[in-house]
Amino acid sequence: MSCPATPFSEERPPDPNTASFSRWWYHGDGIWVALAPPYEGRWYAGEPALKVLWYSEVAGELRIAGTRMDSPGAVLSAEVPSGYEQPGYQPSSILVPEPGCWEITGSVGEQTLRVVADVLAADLHPLRAA
Repeated sequence: MSCPATPFSEERPPDPNTASFSRWWYHGDGIWVALAPPYEGRWYAGEPALKVLWYSEVAGELRIAGTRMDSPGAVLSAEVPSGYEQPGYQPSSILVPEPGCWEITGSVGEQTLRVVADVLAADLHPLRAA
C-alpha cells in the first residue's frame, strides 16, 4: 500500500518569526504544523522524539493524536509543554513508534489539522546518536 501523504502547504503562519522556523509546513483549519529543520520535511520513527512546532489562530490547549493507517494497533505519543494556551506557536515532541503510514492530528478547540505522513525507519533519523 502506498501512503497518501499530505503535501506541504505554500501558506505560512502569519507570524514571521514562527514562519521562518521551517520550510516544510502543513496548514488547514487555522492550524499550521512543521517539523524541525534537521528533518528536511521527513517524519521518522523511534528515538529521539521529533521536534514539531504548531501554530494556531485560536486560543486553547493543543491535543495531538496519531495512529498507523497501514497496520492496526500502533499509537504515537506526544508531549505538549504547558503555558502556551494563547493563539500562536506551541512546541511539541512526537514519538512515532514504528515506520509506516501514519495519520497525525492536532486539535485546538474546534479546529483540527490532519496530516498523513509516510514515516521512515529510525535508523535513517538525522539526529539519532551513532
